Amino acid sequence: MKRRTFVTASTLSVAGLSGCLGDTEYRIADTAVETPLEGLSLSVDLAVADATIEHPAALTLSLENTADDPIRIRSYGVWPFGVLALAPSLTPGEDTWKTTLFSPSYEASTRVEVGRGGSSLSLDGTPITRPLDAGESVSRRYELHGDDLSGSGTQYVVDRFERKASRYATGDDWNALDYRLRLSIDEKRRFPF
Repeated sequence: MKRRTFVTASTLSVAGLSGCLGDTEYRIADTAVETPLEGLSLSVDLAVADATIEHPAALTLSLENTADDPIRIRSYGVWPFGVLALAPSLTPGEDTWKTTLFSPSYEASTRVEVGRGGSSLSLDGTPITRPLDAGESVSRRYELHGDDLSGSGTQYVVDRFERKASRYATGDDWNALDYRLRLSIDEKRRFPF
């Protein structure tokens, strides 16, 4: 009797695992950055290229002031980039599906609230404005969970909340922090054993 229970439990465990092992995973195959911003430079470091079941892909965005004077940056939630997402175009509509990029900065901020498992996200409407001094740079890590992606292809980093996009100013005029960051995402398939 005990042998049958063991065989049944073992079979169910292996069957349950085989579904997980056959899940789709993703790899960030390529990144491209354009920074048509006067006095600012954006770079991306791909810290972890693979988005697997066990861990997310990770990229670090760095913004540098290449001007001779300080530049003020205003963002919402976390400074200086805000809350970011991936979308199939640089100008997604409100009905476009966006894949949220998660950041350890969200947990440290009192202005972003992330629900259990990342299923919900809310943002405080109070802007954070700080100067970025000449020659200074600031970096933030963002993570991409593979199970959040709807498929492979080209994706763009965009503001998660369009009306709360980051802005910058050298004088009195505020301009959109309008950079172009493109990710090429390839699908990988895990095969059950």
